[in-house]
Amino acid sequence: MENRDKIVILSAGGRILQCSEDKDGGEINGESIYGFLPDDIKGYVSFQKWSTQPVSNYTLRMCGELIEMAKAFVHNDGARGVIITCGIQAIAELSYFADIVWNLNPPLIFTGSIFSADSLNSETSLRLTQSVRAVLSGSCTGKGALICIQDSVYSPADVLRISNFNRSGLLAFPESPLGVFSQPSGNYIPLRFPRHRYTQEIIKPLARNIPVITASLGDGDVILRSLLDKRYEELDGLIISGLGDGDVPSLWIPLLRKLLRSEIPVVLTSRYPDGIVQATESFEGSASQLLDMGLISGGMLSPYQARIRLAVGLAAGLTGQNLSGWMLGKV
Repeated sequence: MENRDKIVILSAGGRILQCSEDKDGGEINGESIYGFLPDDIKGYVSFQKWSTQPVSNYTLRMCGELIEMAKAFVHNDGARGVIITCGIQAIAELSYFADIVWNLNPPLIFTGSIFSADSLNSETSLRLTQSVRAVLSGSCTGKGALICIQDSVYSPADVLRISNFNRSGLLAFPESPLGVFSQPSGNYIPLRFPRHRYTQEIIKPLARNIPVITASLGDGDVILRSLLDKRYEELDGLIISGLGDGDVPSLWIPLLRKLLRSEIPVVLTSRYPDGIVQATESFEGSASQLLDMGLISGGMLSPYQARIRLAVGLAAGLTGQNLSGWMLGKV
């Protein structure tokens, strides 16, 4: 098999393997990709294409298909690892999804760039080389899905996207990197282990309709009321991104009660990057009241992580306390 003992570079779009519009606007093909790699690692790599469409068009079901394809390279072809190149604007979400469904030992590494492959600022060679060296090091084995970016390797659960134009547009928060490189394209040096993680086997189709509704100062109830008046029966779940500890406007309370009576899982999160849901005070719209009503705590999850985690939990058939435990990373 062509991928036996190889590191498969699987293209899922993004600028890292794209040429600018004045140079055909096409993706780098399997032959030319080797020109971006040092001679000493070219023999370890094979190239496969999945999609060239923007990551903004991905659905969670498409993400599931992508990860199943990566698993097949390991299960069926004997690949020693998979590197997925993708659009950087959603790399944190895509890799987080992969991390909670990737139950294999060979590493799955995500990388990307804000620059096109043929631009003066191109980091294509650096990012691909570092990703391959991370797999070859053996130190990433058994650590789930990872992100190779900014001369370091991170756990997806620790990564926050903060910029769409700055090279330092990813921030490991609140944890340090899992490992770094001794020089721009040098050896990988592991620093620590990722936090304990649970994975789930998807046995049902991934949910399509789990919106995120964010509370803001002086907010009204138009969006929630619109859902209840028109489309709430189409919801698979709902993520509430609350103020502070997870607080919401008091106007939302009767609407959320109605959603809960319809047995739609509603997860409460904090809208802050380093936020955590806390039942510290009791007033109309407080996190304490919402949790007592039956909203599921998202703990330290960001709203976007909670959305992905809820979709996977539902697709794994989790309900009740098992679903609540899954959202808090206890199952």
